[in-house]
Amino acid sequence: MADIIEIKRLLAASAQAVAEMLLPGGRREQQEWRAGSTAGDKGQSLGVHLSGAKAGVWTDFATGEGGDLLDLWCIARGVSLSEALEQARKWLGVERPVAYGGNDRVEYTRPPKPTCKAPEGRVRDYLMQDRNIPESILTKYKIAAFGDEIIFPYLLPDGVLALAKARKAEAGASPKPTAANCEPILFGWQAVPPDARDLIITEGEIDALSWAAYGYVAMSVPFGGGKGGKQKWIENEFDRLERFEQIFISTDMDKVGEEAAEEIASRLGRHRCYRVSLPLKDANECLVAGLPQEEMDAALRNAANLDPEGLHSPSHYAEAVGALYYPNPEVRQGYTVPYGKLEGKIEFKPGDMTLWTGATGSGKSQILSDCCPHWITEGARICMASFEMTPPQTLRRMVKQAGNVDRPTMEYLRAVLEYLDNGMMLYEKVGKSGVGPLLEIFDYARAKYGCDMFIIDSLMRLGIASDDYAGQEKAVFQIVDWTLQHKVHTHLVAHARKAEKGAGVPESEDVKGASEISSNAANIIAVWRNKRLEDEIQVAENDAIKQSLMDKPGVILNVAKQRNGDFEGKVGLWFDKETYRYASSHDRGAHDSRRYPIEFDRRDAA
Repeated sequence: MADIIEIKRLLAASAQAVAEMLLPGGRREQQEWRAGSTAGDKGQSLGVHLSGAKAGVWTDFATGEGGDLLDLWCIARGVSLSEALEQARKWLGVERPVAYGGNDRVEYTRPPKPTCKAPEGRVRDYLMQDRNIPESILTKYKIAAFGDEIIFPYLLPDGVLALAKARKAEAGASPKPTAANCEPILFGWQAVPPDARDLIITEGEIDALSWAAYGYVAMSVPFGGGKGGKQKWIENEFDRLERFEQIFISTDMDKVGEEAAEEIASRLGRHRCYRVSLPLKDANECLVAGLPQEEMDAALRNAANLDPEGLHSPSHYAEAVGALYYPNPEVRQGYTVPYGKLEGKIEFKPGDMTLWTGATGSGKSQILSDCCPHWITEGARICMASFEMTPPQTLRRMVKQAGNVDRPTMEYLRAVLEYLDNGMMLYEKVGKSGVGPLLEIFDYARAKYGCDMFIIDSLMRLGIASDDYAGQEKAVFQIVDWTLQHKVHTHLVAHARKAEKGAGVPESEDVKGASEISSNAANIIAVWRNKRLEDEIQVAENDAIKQSLMDKPGVILNVAKQRNGDFEGKVGLWFDKETYRYASSHDRGAHDSRRYPIEFDRRDAA
């Protein structure tokens, strides 16, 4: 469906063909089509740009005329702008836009022509003195008077009276139709030049007159602000408004004015509608207050695009992009990991999902557990849904990791759990759970407990068959959308295809299941456990060989993907069997150095 903006673009893209058709006596000279006049005869005075940003722009230096290809079409063919648009559509082979909701072809009643006269007496004084409307504007819009009532004629472009409204010439009065079942159209067609392409739409007739007093083309909606039936006029005016490239919506600066602006823009096309912001309630208040021409001009220049929510230009993100280059050290961007080798290399940021993958028994869930006490120290509030282990089993492992002890005393165990209380909730369900019910639990944890980090262990326990790729795709989309909507971070555990012994460190493409699982993750962390090295350590012939083997990392953490970071690569980790803690080369041999603020005398911990 091609409106005026699309037609202009299409004509400019075929500028030479259009110029040849409209100016047949001309010829191409470098990047211009040259002719003698808009009549299409031979000559040099008229030039049409054929390429680049100015494609379609033309000037006749002999007469001073110029414009775009639609202007040229109007002059060369001797037709109106509306006729030129229709002819251009046929030439381009495109269709006319259709009104949203269509038109029910209602049979309207034409009101009787009111017996009235030019404004005089109270009507004239009210409009010219109280409202500051110049007499020339009253004449232009054919404003009339009937006693002490103002008559606003709603004329169609051909001069036929479609609707008339009357109101008392006094402050606070509301205009009402003079007859029932009349066609709702815009007020002011009688004052709109046939070649106008910019239009201001106001919420009331006097506001339209006020904008006209500032020198602009303005019309008013018939029934004020609001939405729905209040803006039924759009169905009747949709085709007549097609010729306007820029529609400035200057409804009142209040709730019903905003509702009207949203309705009008959504139906006439957001790409050509702009919301005008005024320093006072409406245009007439600005006129009465004496706001200068420059300020009203600026209000139109600065009118806001009514783009759909979420669609912005690059400069809109200046502060956010700057924060990525120059982050505030006092503001946490995301949560980190407790492994020194990865310090400053990866962060778990709000709105992202991290996928943890690896073969069964590789330790991916155990490393996640090892990170939890660290995240709590950083201020995270975690909600964990582990469908493979009961909460006591999960916490048995985490107590060892947080407490840095193999077998804690009951007193120390309680102290560690109290520390974990500061930032952790566990969803007690072993087995399978649907995505919908799980996200309802997460909603509650987010709302009541302020949880901002969520762990799902694992994807295959969400009631989706391993070969149901469509179901897996849908589930991942739900989780990602929920994560982004709530600006939290979600960790999702998924198995890897490389499950056999010695298969090597998994990569992004090794995630088991639908490809959408890995493609929708912001981060992918693959865990690989070197079981062959473990076996060699077990059968080492002497302590020297055993120590040499133990100097090699038994686990590889592969940051296989990081959408919002610069680091991707592999890091070796060493596993401590007593505390279930992991350490990188930067902190190896110093397991006890990672302390958490647990209120307890460590001498009595074990």
